[in-house]
Amino acid sequence: MAGEVVDGDTIRAWTAEERRRAAKDLRIVADAAWDRPSLCAGWKCRDVLGHLVWLAESTRPRAYRDVALTCRPPGSAIRRIGRRHGEAGVDELLDRLDAAAEGGFFLPGAGPQAALVEVLTHRADITRVTEGPTRSSDERTRLVVNTLRDYWWFYGVPRRVRSARLVADDAGFEVGPSEGPEVRGPGSALMLALAGRRSALVDLHGAVEVFG
Repeated sequence: MAGEVVDGDTIRAWTAEERRRAAKDLRIVADAAWDRPSLCAGWKCRDVLGHLVWLAESTRPRAYRDVALTCRPPGSAIRRIGRRHGEAGVDELLDRLDAAAEGGFFLPGAGPQAALVEVLTHRADITRVTEGPTRSSDERTRLVVNTLRDYWWFYGVPRRVRSARLVADDAGFEVGPSEGPEVRGPGSALMLALAGRRSALVDLHGAVEVFG
């Protein structure tokens, strides 16, 4: 799968489709499973869902206001907002995620691909621990892997991940220099490892030490 440049309108359409898909697929997750710790450290699965809803429903002014009103540093504020939203019923949250699928907000300093990163990564944060429906790797996964690799510093992985050749053997794409040390595995595991989820490393093979 080639690594063509994807335009912003296409990325926004993909994000909307993935929000709707998640809102549909996650309805089979058992009620009790939503209180399990997700792969996102310190977040329950329902908190992660609340975070996705907040992002989908937000505008830039609203997001700034919500963060400011918590009187906390941004990272702590966003966690608190996710927990607050996650207190709603799961069916309500999934309905809201579906209704706000076209929302165009993304975190400042990143392009529209950041919103797609949030949806695919956090969906996997939930489904990995709830036995929810998995999502096959594809060109959208490739874009997310590329974006996470570009923003390695934000996710707390070493810079050397940029020197590795990352091969998604379930989707036929690779990212990174062809001469770099190879890491191979499912695209979803590459995505999660780049997002700092160390539990995903068990599904990868090769030079996994690049992830720290």
